[in-house]
Amino acid sequence: LRDQRYKLIHYSKDELSIRLSNVTVHDEGVYKCFYYGTPFKVKTTTVEVLAAPSKPVLEASQDTERGITLSCSTRGSKPRPQITWLLDNGIQLPGDTTHKLEANGEKWTTTSTLTVLAYGPNSTASCLVHHKALKEEKLAVPFRFEDLPGTAHLSTSAGSEATSAAAGEEELSGTPTHRVPNGTLQHQTWGGESQDSIQREKDVLLPSLVAVLIFVLLIIVVLFMRKLKKAHGVWKRENDNSEQTLESYKSKSNEESPGHEKNEQ
Repeated sequence: LRDQRYKLIHYSKDELSIRLSNVTVHDEGVYKCFYYGTPFKVKTTTVEVLAAPSKPVLEASQDTERGITLSCSTRGSKPRPQITWLLDNGIQLPGDTTHKLEANGEKWTTTSTLTVLAYGPNSTASCLVHHKALKEEKLAVPFRFEDLPGTAHLSTSAGSEATSAAAGEEELSGTPTHRVPNGTLQHQTWGGESQDSIQREKDVLLPSLVAVLIFVLLIIVVLFMRKLKKAHGVWKRENDNSEQTLESYKSKSNEESPGHEKNEQ
C-alpha cells in the first residue's frame, strides 16, 4: 500500500480487513470493496470523520453601561459544536452563537457570547461545549465574576429560553437576561415575566400599535368626510335658497315693471 497509514489486518479468500491510523477529515468519504469472483461484486460504505473541538477559551470584557460580556470560543471541530451556558442556579441557556469555517474548509471555529447585567457574590457561569466526538462528555470552562477586577454587582442579558440542567452536572448556558443575586444567577424577570416573554410582547405590540394607529386615522378621515359632506349640504341648501330668493325678486321686479312704465307714460 502506498499510504503507510493503511495496515492489512486480515486476508483470506472470504475476508479482507484493513486499518487506517492517524485519521484526518480528508479521509472522510465513500470506500469500496471489490470482490473478484463469479459474479463480480462491489460494496460501498460511507465513512464520516469527527473532529473533536479544542478546549474552549473564555474571555470577559466589562462595559459600564451594558455590564459584563462573556465570550467562549473553540476551534477545529467537525461538524459544528453546540455551546451553552450554565448558571450556578442550574439554569442552562443557549448563547448568541456564530460559526466560521476555517481556512481548510473542513473544520469550524465557534464562538458564543453571553451578556451579564447583574450578579451576586460568588456567582459563576460556565461555558460548555457539546460535540458528537465527545459522546456524553462536555468541555467545560467556569468563570467567577469576582475574579474580574473593578466589577460592581451587575444582571445577564440574552434572548433565549432557559432550561434546567441536571443537579450537580456542570453544563453551559447561553443568551437570556439573567440576574445573580445572593451568589446565584437567576433568570431576570420584569413585572413577573421573562425577558423572552417581554421580547415576544414587544414583537406583538408594535404591529398592534400600528394597526390601532391606522384604525384611528381611518376614523378621523371618515368623520372629516362626514363633516365635509354635511357642510357641503348646508352650503348647497343655502345656495339654493339664495337662488330662489333671487328668482322671486326678479319675478317680482318684472311684475312691477308694467305699472311703472304706465306711470311714466
